[in-house]
Amino acid sequence: MKKIIIILVLMVLACAGPLRRGGRLADGPVSFQTILAGSHSLADTSAVVLVKNESDWDKVWIQAKGRIDPLPARPTVDFSRQYVIAAFMGERPSSGFRIEISAIEKRGNILDVYIKKYETPGMLTVVTNPFYLARLPKGDYELNIIEEAVN
Repeated sequence: MKKIIIILVLMVLACAGPLRRGGRLADGPVSFQTILAGSHSLADTSAVVLVKNESDWDKVWIQAKGRIDPLPARPTVDFSRQYVIAAFMGERPSSGFRIEISAIEKRGNILDVYIKKYETPGMLTVVTNPFYLARLPKGDYELNIIEEAVN
């Protein structure tokens, strides 16, 4: 019985992952999970948004996938434990452009969000609006966006 309790305690600690001190996320690299990335959103301008609730998630999902009819089902996010970061590149004149979140690091209540913008025009002359959606652990954050242009 003692071994079972020890194993259960170790499992709980392992599942807590980066949570430390009162349930707060520890400083340092933040793990995140890509939800979806693509080239054809409705976003005409560049923006990075921290999504904290279902209502805002509905709006961001429409912004990301609103060109598709019927609108695909929105991925489930547990906002009691997670937030979403949405990065939009804005309108671009051809294929070849894309955006991604390459890293996230926490310093106090600041999240440094590293965004790579791939700015190489493609062969196809078609208007694109690249986007990137990612899940991350919930927390009291302010975003600091660090952009890198990649050619």
